[in-house]
Amino acid sequence: MASDWKNQLLILQDRDMKLRQIESELESLPKEREDCKTKIKFFETKIEDGRQKVKELEVSGKLVESEMGEVEAQIVKYKNQQLQVKKNEEYAALTHEIEMAEAKIGDFEEKELEILYALDEAKKDQENDEKNLHEQIDAEKRFLGRLDEKEANLKADIGSAKENLEQAKDGVARPTMSKYLSVGRGLKFPIMVAMRDGKCMGCHMKVSAAVESDVKLGKEITTCDNCNRILYWES
Repeated sequence: MASDWKNQLLILQDRDMKLRQIESELESLPKEREDCKTKIKFFETKIEDGRQKVKELEVSGKLVESEMGEVEAQIVKYKNQQLQVKKNEEYAALTHEIEMAEAKIGDFEEKELEILYALDEAKKDQENDEKNLHEQIDAEKRFLGRLDEKEANLKADIGSAKENLEQAKDGVARPTMSKYLSVGRGLKFPIMVAMRDGKCMGCHMKVSAAVESDVKLGKEITTCDNCNRILYWES
């Protein structure tokens, strides 16, 4: 019958597309996994950066505290020396040193307050950021789990998809199969499309009158004179 080749090719194309889709999804899985792992690494780096910022501020605070302690010890030393000197000029010189040291203490105290304020803000930011980042990491890990499930399902489906395709091929005459394979080279799916109102539903262009007439007769395989897809008539 004139419509046999049409029905056979529509079944073949449907099964061919299903197999190609499974294969395409399997091929995309490694990149999806890599993208997911890259995101996790990025989030982990952000967490470590936040912790490092807190550590650096803590170290800066301890350094200021240590330097301030050294100056305070120097003040004590100068005051002890004042008790021992007998000349006014020596006493005055030590007083000057003490005043300069006390000014340094004031600067250190101001700097220490700035660091403590920055440290407090950094800890708050770190706590909030880590919570959000851990949530994003957990989401990406769940997605990795879903990719594993998807891979298992696709691998389970691919065998039956190949078998179904082979069965469809068995039902197609050799010349018809050759035409399908020939037309399909270099084309994206669908390879076979309807012609409706004189237009190819693949490229949506108007076909020639001769092509339209041949497609309506349906006695042999006819291709679009624009995109070369196989056409069948859909009234």
